[in-house]
Amino acid sequence: MDRDEFLERLISQASLDTVDFACDLERVLAEEVKYLRRVVAACAEEEALERDALVRELRARLEDKDAQIAHLVEENRFLRETIARLQRG
Repeated sequence: MDRDEFLERLISQASLDTVDFACDLERVLAEEVKYLRRVVAACAEEEALERDALVRELRARLEDKDAQIAHLVEENRFLRETIARLQRG
């Protein structure tokens, strides 16, 4: 039995109330699917924003570490120069 034949037999055996109920149920389920798609999209957007915030935080930390490294390099250079001057004179 193919799909069309099955549907024809089902509809001929079903009452109008049953068909109306099935249509109402289909509409409710379609609305539920739309709602769930919106929820999934909102969750995905929120997750993306959180990821972006995490990336920004990690980049800020890297900038801080780079600044600390630059400061330590400068301090190291100063100390080497000071030691070299003391050894010379």
